[in-house]
Amino acid sequence: MQDISETEGVLQELHQQLALIKEAEAQGPNNHSLYKLPSHHEAYHKTQEAMVTARKEIDELVIACEKHIESYKNIVETQQCIQWLNEITKTATAEENVRIFDLVKEFLHNAGKDDVVAQCETSEQEVFQLSQHLNLGIRKCLQIYTEYFSILSQCPKTYLQNHRVYVYLQWVRFLLQMKNSQSCDVVFEKLKDFHDSTKILNSAQVVNVALSLDTLYKENLMQVNKLFEELATIRTKDVSTSLEKMYSNAKAGVATFLAREKGAASAMEFVIASELVLLNRNLLTLEVAAQRSGDWLIKLTSRDGDWFLDDLLLNSARAVEIIGNLPPRQNYDEKFYKVLNGIKISSNIYQGLYDLNFNFHTIIMPETMKKIQCDEPTVLQMIFDVNKLIVDIGLSISDMILQLEKLLTCVLMQMDVNTAYEYVLERTAFAKKRFQMLIPNQNESLTQGQMLLMGFNGLFDKLNQEINNLVATLGDLEIPKSWKKLDHVKEAKSIAPHIFHAEVRAILEDIFLLKRIKTISEFFVLAQETCVTLKGMGSNMLLTDDQLAKPVKQFIAEFISRNILGIIPENITYAVCFLLQKLGLDITHEIEQKDIGAESKVPLDDLYTKAWNVLLKEGVFSQNVLSQASSLESNLKLAWEKLQEPKKIEQKLTLMQSSTMRLRSQLAVHNVMFDEILTLRNFASIRAKFIVDIQAEVASLQAVYRQLIEALTKQQSLIEKAYQRLNWAKGANPNVGEISAAFEAAVQARNSQLASEQKIANNILSSYATILHHELLRSSTLDVTKEYDKRFLACFEKWRLACQYMDTKTENLLPAEEHILNALTPELANDMKWLQKISETITDNISISQNELKMKKERIFIKIDELMSLTDNLKSLYNVHCKLMSDVKGLLKTITKVEEYSAAALYYVHQYKLYTDHFVDAIAIFKKDMSFEEVQILREHLEYVRAHTRDIYDDLLRLESVEGRRDMAERAPLQQLEDKELALAKQDSMNGNGGKGQQRNAYAVNVWRRVKMKLEGRDPDPGRKCTVQEQVEYVIREASSLDNLALLYEGWTPWV
Repeated sequence: MQDISETEGVLQELHQQLALIKEAEAQGPNNHSLYKLPSHHEAYHKTQEAMVTARKEIDELVIACEKHIESYKNIVETQQCIQWLNEITKTATAEENVRIFDLVKEFLHNAGKDDVVAQCETSEQEVFQLSQHLNLGIRKCLQIYTEYFSILSQCPKTYLQNHRVYVYLQWVRFLLQMKNSQSCDVVFEKLKDFHDSTKILNSAQVVNVALSLDTLYKENLMQVNKLFEELATIRTKDVSTSLEKMYSNAKAGVATFLAREKGAASAMEFVIASELVLLNRNLLTLEVAAQRSGDWLIKLTSRDGDWFLDDLLLNSARAVEIIGNLPPRQNYDEKFYKVLNGIKISSNIYQGLYDLNFNFHTIIMPETMKKIQCDEPTVLQMIFDVNKLIVDIGLSISDMILQLEKLLTCVLMQMDVNTAYEYVLERTAFAKKRFQMLIPNQNESLTQGQMLLMGFNGLFDKLNQEINNLVATLGDLEIPKSWKKLDHVKEAKSIAPHIFHAEVRAILEDIFLLKRIKTISEFFVLAQETCVTLKGMGSNMLLTDDQLAKPVKQFIAEFISRNILGIIPENITYAVCFLLQKLGLDITHEIEQKDIGAESKVPLDDLYTKAWNVLLKEGVFSQNVLSQASSLESNLKLAWEKLQEPKKIEQKLTLMQSSTMRLRSQLAVHNVMFDEILTLRNFASIRAKFIVDIQAEVASLQAVYRQLIEALTKQQSLIEKAYQRLNWAKGANPNVGEISAAFEAAVQARNSQLASEQKIANNILSSYATILHHELLRSSTLDVTKEYDKRFLACFEKWRLACQYMDTKTENLLPAEEHILNALTPELANDMKWLQKISETITDNISISQNELKMKKERIFIKIDELMSLTDNLKSLYNVHCKLMSDVKGLLKTITKVEEYSAAALYYVHQYKLYTDHFVDAIAIFKKDMSFEEVQILREHLEYVRAHTRDIYDDLLRLESVEGRRDMAERAPLQQLEDKELALAKQDSMNGNGGKGQQRNAYAVNVWRRVKMKLEGRDPDPGRKCTVQEQVEYVIREASSLDNLALLYEGWTPWV
């Protein structure tokens, strides 16, 4: 059809040319512009020749650019360096065990060929050394490539595409498309902008950013080195294995003490209670300080400069460690176990907060910066979706949090709640629903943006899970009222949030969901601002790690103060009470007997002192046993604390290393992007270093490669000599055959390994030229770049002149006149009867085109007729298929209701429905006169039918096997299964008897259904309504079939 349209277009143009000639002949020589064409002939054809010459050079430039871009893309996008590195590592390991001539040395020596043996040993050593050098050279080149690709992967796409090869190719394509002088002016302006791009940029800002990055990197590097020194000092003083052994010995000493000494368990419990009291006092001091810090909590640090969270985590972990040392007993109170679990879960919350901060610094922050910096579209889309969610809420998140805080106050004070808060709650529910929609399922195929958001959100989800566990564990804990008079409990409760109140907990969850969204959004905004600065735009202020992490740290500080403060100290106090009570002290009685004073609280220390006196007096344990227990616990505490010191430094070191690596990477990317500006300011050029390094390594690799080829060529003659001697000796000594076979296998194995090395070396050498050429063309000062620019400018200038000349010579010509001018030859231009001859030529061309059009239409007619015949065959086959499947449909409906088969059967029904829909649509759309779009649609339907026909029958058979059903059930989309269940249920209800009326004859109902289907046009195919034409064709076909001859006399049954 497209060929016919093109031929018709050509024919129309020829008719227009002929009409113009007839018009000129009718008006006469002096009255029509067409007679002036011969005078334009020479100038016009010179213009055409100039255009052809310019076009040829531009085409060559286009081919060169496209070839370079394709080669470069294949190298960068595939990034086979890792695969090559793995292969070369395996090869190096295998080569150490391959010595091919060792197998034939003895044989050659016995044959009196000691000189050959010496040559073989020398050759083998030479090949081995060269192979090792080649292997090392390959590794060095791959290391340089890996670093290069790592930097490229973080560069913005705008930078990667702002390369001479890319922009020149884009411009010449634009010139070829427009073909006028105006397009040349546009390209010339772009060319000036491209060469002045370094001047347009704010050089001062670029330099300032580079200096800031360099300063931050060096400061971090100094801290990393300092931490390494501290860690080395600790490890030199106390080796990690000795620390672990010291801790294990302390644990073993406690276990031995508990097993051998009388009253040891009670003494250990009392010592542990003492440790808990002491720890609780320190923990309360820390948490009260945190509570009083208010908004400055984010900046609260210890004397060592550690953030307050580190101390809280250390103390909570110490509490878990202490209670873990309790003697294993079966008679502890169930409430005591709940208290201990509450302490462990609270410590897990602190650990989760620490993990949030740690993983944010080491994973989320560097990954986010990389992806935003390289303009990863899925990450940018994810950030846009988060920001759009905030906008769609319709209220400021800060205002919503403020309103929820007021609502929380009303609930706590048991005040009437204003209905105005309902709107805020409704918007919060909307935000929660929309945010959950942004978090993908793990079963889905995730984009980089989705993975980043899911990983970031997962750190927050862990906190919610632990808080819910804490509420579930301690929410129904019943503690004697008198215990709450203890000073530690009162202090803890004064700073503790009301998380065990159901309404309060629900509001807090909403508040921290909004704060979570706000935290994520604010970090992404800061990351984008930083990346804009790194790209040489925006402000020149570079954000530090602390500034980037501020939203997350703010969230952590608020989470601690609103959810967890006071929980651990309160429960540690209860744990101490349970321990003392179990040892024999009546806690409730002792508290009630105390004079609680004006502050209405009983000191826990007094209670502990009382217990010490009472328990020693009653002989629960002796002073000696108590001293042993205290000494063992002190040893255990010291060992545990010594274990924590290197761990703490290692965690700090990991954080600083992550930050340092990110800054080094950003510094490298910034240096590469603004190489020319920074080189002028005496910054070391990373691109220049890469070029020098890769040139040196490749030169060395080429030299070793050539030497290895020469050494292998020389060695081949020695191998052939060995083969020859072995073949001669086979007849006399059968054992030589085994040596020959082993030697041949060894040679093949060694050659295979060397071939793998040589292949990788060839790949490196072939890719080296492309990468080097690409990087050299980025610098405008190099000779190769200047030559490339000259080539483009020469092509551009020729094209510009040709376009200008063409515009002046053809601006007054009609398209038909231009076509006629193209047909003029120098001989015709000087012929008085040129117009008549051109007319004859056009007439002949019209006849040829008409004949060609006629032939094409005839071919199309034949093809359509064949297609109609094939379509009839297709319809017949489809009808046969439907008849066969009608026997299966009932069975399918039945097994869909069997639990074992239902999921797979429903999936099959759904797939079969899609298959038949495509079949029906393909048949329905086919007609004699179809548009190009309809042909495309028809092809899509037929392609689907062709691709799924085998699966339709195979899946039907697979319903029988367990593995087949399992596979089909796993592929079944949930929504499609639900839709199919509804459709089948509806179909069953339509096909059923439909009511409680009189019972009818089954045969009669069947005949009634057949008649109804015939009236609805479903006789040929029960699965669809056929067109009138299809029904007529079906009836004629069935009536003229000899197989149905006897049926003509059956007639209608009288009860229908």
